Amino acid sequence: MPALQSLRQATPETWFDSEPAQLLYQLEQQLLLPQLAGLPAQPWLWISPSPRWLQGAALGGRGLRLYRDGTGYAGEARCALPLPLPNESVHAIVLQHVTAADAALLLAECDRVLMPGGKLFLSSLNPFSPYRTQWRRHGMVVRTPQRLRQLLERVGLECGPTRYIGPLWPSGAGGGTMAPLRAACLFSAEKRTFALPGPTPLKVRWQGPIATPGMTRSILETHENH
Repeated sequence: MPALQSLRQATPETWFDSEPAQLLYQLEQQLLLPQLAGLPAQPWLWISPSPRWLQGAALGGRGLRLYRDGTGYAGEARCALPLPLPNESVHAIVLQHVTAADAALLLAECDRVLMPGGKLFLSSLNPFSPYRTQWRRHGMVVRTPQRLRQLLERVGLECGPTRYIGPLWPSGAGGGTMAPLRAACLFSAEKRTFALPGPTPLKVRWQGPIATPGMTRSILETHENH
């Protein structure tokens, strides 16, 4: 793999194609693909930081593969926001390191196109990790895990626990209580489903006389005499 020629010429896309980023790529594929394999083979959307990261987006069924291209997206379609998809048309979405300055708009679009009960998986670099020395001079906008969780919940997605992945340092790994210092974080979220309201009881108004104990006894005596 060719080395970066200059940090000044580097862009977020070229960093994700660099050797330090490939460890994260491999770890994310190992975590994401088994979870996605258990979902129904319905339409899906996968957005990655570069074309190279899309090579592992091999899911069944119909899907759309995009990668970040400047302020928009390219790949199997070229577009900007809003996404060229109908409302509630995909069952699963994968966002790998693409929640930059327009994170709120992108997540709102994901909520729009996601089916009720559908899943969203989001990975992002961790700005609190010592691993940030690998990418901090590359001009990337990286949000904190807490901020990403707030944005996910704000658009109506229900988040599971945050999972921290990757090394603490280029040659080290953390575990236990050091997990929040790992290189990246992975979120899984679900679009909430709302139960349909139950049937409203009909208001029935009785038009005849109301039965009383005395009336009931009179009816029974009349019946016995006959």
